[in-house]
Amino acid sequence: MALSGQVHQYRRVELALECDAPSDQSLDSDVVVCDCSSSSGARLRVPAFWDGGRTWRVRFAPTLAGRWTYRVATVADGGTEAVLAQGAIDVQPAAGQNLLDRHGGLLKVAEGGRYLTYTDGTPFFWLGDTWWFCPSDLVTIDRSNRPGVASMYRRLVDTRAGQGFTVVHMASLGPLAAGRGVSSSFSALFDGRIDPAYWQTYDRYVDYASSRGIVPVLGFGFHTDLNSPTLEQLQRLWRYVLARYGASPVTFLICGEYNLASVVDSNGKRTFGEVDEQRVAKVLALGRFIKDHDAYRRAITVHPWHYVEEKRQAWDEPWCDVRMIQGGHSADGPPPAVYLDLWRRMPPKPLLEGEVAYEGIHGFTEAVVRRNAYKAIQCGSLGFTYGVQGLWYPTQDESDEKFKEWGTPIPWWKALEAPGAAQMKHLRAAYESVEWWRLEPVPAERLSWPADGVARRETFVKADGEKTVLIYVASCKRPSAMPWLMLGDAGGTYGATWFDPRTGQARQLPDPIKAEGDRVRPPSPSDTQDWVLILRRR
Repeated sequence: MALSGQVHQYRRVELALECDAPSDQSLDSDVVVCDCSSSSGARLRVPAFWDGGRTWRVRFAPTLAGRWTYRVATVADGGTEAVLAQGAIDVQPAAGQNLLDRHGGLLKVAEGGRYLTYTDGTPFFWLGDTWWFCPSDLVTIDRSNRPGVASMYRRLVDTRAGQGFTVVHMASLGPLAAGRGVSSSFSALFDGRIDPAYWQTYDRYVDYASSRGIVPVLGFGFHTDLNSPTLEQLQRLWRYVLARYGASPVTFLICGEYNLASVVDSNGKRTFGEVDEQRVAKVLALGRFIKDHDAYRRAITVHPWHYVEEKRQAWDEPWCDVRMIQGGHSADGPPPAVYLDLWRRMPPKPLLEGEVAYEGIHGFTEAVVRRNAYKAIQCGSLGFTYGVQGLWYPTQDESDEKFKEWGTPIPWWKALEAPGAAQMKHLRAAYESVEWWRLEPVPAERLSWPADGVARRETFVKADGEKTVLIYVASCKRPSAMPWLMLGDAGGTYGATWFDPRTGQARQLPDPIKAEGDRVRPPSPSDTQDWVLILRRR
């Protein structure tokens, strides 16, 4: 076993060795383990994974700079060990332009429980895209069905990286050409037969995304896919996933829509039946298993069913670090009170809108996407996950009508260029122009409107006390009044900047805005389109 090249803090280190340990045992126990210790006292114990033939690999991410020692051993029944290799490595401080290299991609919950951070505590702005059928043959990495595009997957990643996305949701809904997973179909994924070729290809998907600064959020399956496998089978799969990807800058959504009501009664109404209760119990237990076996204790969550019908079973589970909501696919999305009530829940946890009004579904435009994205964040979401018809399921061409009930089929290369995604880059820029992690939703009772009968401009406000105020003003059909904003103390003068969420252009107002007593009146937009107004106290 040998290491080559410089080793940096947070970056994955891989140790390869030859071993005759039974490969199937890597799904049942930590048959080969690596104990890592730093000169600063940090300790990690990570499992190895079988990668074909006599090859086993250990992957770990040194969380501190300095000298680390490692010791790899087999673990037999009764806890006896046989040492396979040991040594030391000198880890250099984190460096690089990639923020995952510089700050660490093992995401954590910030102190106070309202947002996520990189490993080193730097606030992490969650801007996600949704590719449920990735990795799979529908999202190829070595070719594409579009002339001039050598790799479909790399084109997706490169485009979203250039647009400032930091996350992509994946559910692995399909086979890969290089292998068949651990078996020939998704329903048999859990039977314990490892296909190294599948996982070696999966590695390439994960590694390419992270090389472009994007965190893959990994899951396996959707709702009823999880009915058949037992909890033990699911745990075996995830033991291998944690060994293989635990040191990579990824996190986990476990599966999609785990708490779907799937039983249809005699009246044709969908109800939450016993099979759903059993599936939810498995997924909750699986979440505990993943958290307990993750050496890095990263922030994880699970993707839920539509908020109107879900039972919110995971939100208060100790292992569930992020309360993800699925706002569903209506143009208006959830009412603000839904987000605000969830944001106020105790104990505090980060809130995340994970699926709402995908662009192109039911003909939804980028304006619908913008309003739902800003509304969610203004009402407490730590970021936003975007989606577009033609990529959540990767429509292969104009004749691919799978899921056409959700909207007009859009080939993936056209979906990739939908304008809403480019405008998500501007959304991130707007929030990162201030200390966004310090902003909290301003309750409606602190907005004072003109007399009844005057049209009210839909307005969502976030503020850092009286220091910084970020206001999203939704579009309207005709000029409408803006509210007074009640401040926590009297006086103050604010510089004001209008930010265009369609173009990303910012324009500072020449004159400051003065508070009148304990309130301030934001200026009205110059037109009926949506705008962002940023007030900074001088």
